[in-house]
Amino acid sequence: MKNYLSPYYFILYLIIMYPFYNLNAQNKQHLTFSPKEKKVTPNTINSDSLLIFYQVQKQQFLKENDTLKAINAALNISKISTNKGHYAQSYDSYWDALILANKTADSTYLGEIYTGLGVLYSMFNKDVKAEKYFDASLNILRKQKQPKSKLVNNFYLLSSHHRENGNYGKAQKYLDSCISYSKDKFLNGTTPFTQAEQAYIYFYQGKVDQAIKILKEVERFFIIKNSSYLVMLYSILGDIYLSKHEYKLSESYYLKSLFYSEKYKSHQNYIPKTYEKLSELYLVMGQLDIAYQYLKRSKKMDEELFGARSMNNSNILEIKDNYRVELEQQKKAIEKSKIIELEQEQKNLFLRNLILSISIGSLLIISGIIVWYLFNKRKTEKDNFIHKQKLSHEKNTEVLELKNKELTSSALQLIQKDELILQIKDKLLTIEGADNKIINQIINLIKINKSHDWEEFNARFTSVNKKFYQTLTSTYPELTRKDQRLCALIKLNFSSKDISQLLGISMESVNTSRYRLRKKMKLNKDDNLHNLISKL
Repeated sequence: MKNYLSPYYFILYLIIMYPFYNLNAQNKQHLTFSPKEKKVTPNTINSDSLLIFYQVQKQQFLKENDTLKAINAALNISKISTNKGHYAQSYDSYWDALILANKTADSTYLGEIYTGLGVLYSMFNKDVKAEKYFDASLNILRKQKQPKSKLVNNFYLLSSHHRENGNYGKAQKYLDSCISYSKDKFLNGTTPFTQAEQAYIYFYQGKVDQAIKILKEVERFFIIKNSSYLVMLYSILGDIYLSKHEYKLSESYYLKSLFYSEKYKSHQNYIPKTYEKLSELYLVMGQLDIAYQYLKRSKKMDEELFGARSMNNSNILEIKDNYRVELEQQKKAIEKSKIIELEQEQKNLFLRNLILSISIGSLLIISGIIVWYLFNKRKTEKDNFIHKQKLSHEKNTEVLELKNKELTSSALQLIQKDELILQIKDKLLTIEGADNKIINQIINLIKINKSHDWEEFNARFTSVNKKFYQTLTSTYPELTRKDQRLCALIKLNFSSKDISQLLGISMESVNTSRYRLRKKMKLNKDDNLHNLISKL
């Protein structure tokens, strides 16, 4: 894509974009405003000032009828807004750029616009639309015979998109294409960005040691050249060491990720994920209060960035396709013109159609009365049937809830019984001067049969929830009997402490079992395990 602005605007573009948008950024130059404005550099200007600068610049170029430069200014507004987490503003600006691009015969910026829209839809998990725009961008860039650097950017973004969605085969395919195109005298082979992406894929494929080795090799490059990218790199390193159960190292890298995100106000979409991972880490470490606080932060920031009630992004969930609206308005204008031409002809046909219309109208009224009567009769019968079904369902639900409450109460009584027996046993061992032979006989009689308790509980649970195990097995066939047992207890909303006491295992074992169960059920981090099992 050609640059129609002076070199310092191009350098500003490199600073604002996500690191993966420009893998070949090497030089740093000073940025200046127009002759009337104060001279600043990339190190001194902040994103708010840049946003205002490009907004003013866009209006100026539109007044001068310089459409290409106005499009470039709109693209820079979108990139800054994305970096600040103002996705609705970014979305609107991309569509402004697209409207301007379609008004000209020059398609220079179309590929970049579609790429930006693809990134936004990917961030909001709109995968079908995201891939649609990425593919559209690739097709345009190939037709335009753009420099291979533009195709490399798209391949890199597609690799990252598929890796985030767990499609590691596709992610590797696009990354290989990225590296292959780069070798042709463009980037002289792999770059720290592609190496880091390869490390991420290795980690998710289970090649942990290879991932660590690569990330350690490229870390120094990003510290010196592009510190904002460390937000992503350190977050992934935190994941890796968490998987290796090296909790202190994992904690350190998560906190580093948050530090660089706050320092550079960059990669805002990674912050709620990192908060959530820290919450999981502290939960495993037994620091429940801290885990709870980070979980609250995660939910709050996720809502601020992506939630439907977010001040910055509430409108992005609505249909704001200004480009299609404008085309629709043009279409309506053409249709209106045709309607005016037909009005005269319709007047000539009016008298002839009047009698026919009255006849048809009368017939329709009679038919309507008949249909209305039949419809209301059928609706009444249907409403009565639905009402009866609803009452039956509510009754069955209440009975099931009552039985499950009784089952829960029974299980808790078993736990209390076992605790009481253990307390009696401990007291007997502390009695001095008593007949040891008799005490030993009593102690030998006091045995807690966890297996028998579970069999009794499971029999009662199965009788109440007859289809639960059947549904669980058909939905998740890879679950073991131990996993199914844990699911039954989670369905009854037992706490980890109660589960550990009922099964005779430690709290840590319960948490580990929960974690493994989530992996087997292929749940996302935002999925609630109890809610999912309760619906089975």
